[in-house]
Amino acid sequence: MIKNNDCVYCGIAIKKSVNTDDGRSVEHLIPRIAVSKKRTNANGDFHVCRKCNTEKSKIDELFGLLSRVNTPGEGGMEAVSKLSKMLGKRNKAITKMVDSASSHPNGIELKLPFKGEDIYKYGVFLTKGEFFKKHRSLLDLNKNIVLVTWVSPNLTRELQKRYKSTHGRNPFADLALNSSVENIHEECFIVVNSTGDEFLFFFNQEYSLTTKVVERNEENIREKRENKLNLIAGFSKGKSSKYCV
Repeated sequence: MIKNNDCVYCGIAIKKSVNTDDGRSVEHLIPRIAVSKKRTNANGDFHVCRKCNTEKSKIDELFGLLSRVNTPGEGGMEAVSKLSKMLGKRNKAITKMVDSASSHPNGIELKLPFKGEDIYKYGVFLTKGEFFKKHRSLLDLNKNIVLVTWVSPNLTRELQKRYKSTHGRNPFADLALNSSVENIHEECFIVVNSTGDEFLFFFNQEYSLTTKVVERNEENIREKRENKLNLIAGFSKGKSSKYCV
């Protein structure tokens, strides 16, 4: 467990044992629900304020469960069961996703219950958390900008096939053997470059987000605007782009 006195996400001073927005809570950057095995507080966990933890958890649950649906064995079955219960309770996001189901050469295709804005914000959360773990300092968005790229499950599977065809091995099995890669129960992985400003987040061989920290300047401010617009168009209209592939 990393000890910190300020929220890694918003920077406010956090208070111990206080049930308010600025109260302290433990943050698992990759949420517990994204893996099938039970997790306790680990070396990579840190503290954030309750307000930020609550905001991130709004996408954590759905993102984590949906990434596990195709996981073999009990992990996938448990995720399907929990999503079914959410559907039974008329969860609007899940209902809308199920209603969007259509036939696809590889099975059933569903429109994910996220907005481009949600994905961008989630990528920023993940980047702030991993940046802190790497540098032990908060990411200052007054001086930097985060760029977020969504990698679709179809592309992830295609890249996996190419890797296996070239190397004869499963890329995720190789990641699990790499000591420099953060490995969460061989289900989720975090890869960071040597300078600690580019990040790759894998969720159960399904979802992938790549993020990059760049200097805040006029050019990159315009790039951030394009980044968000690309993600919005990708999730609302299914348009692919350099930030939604």
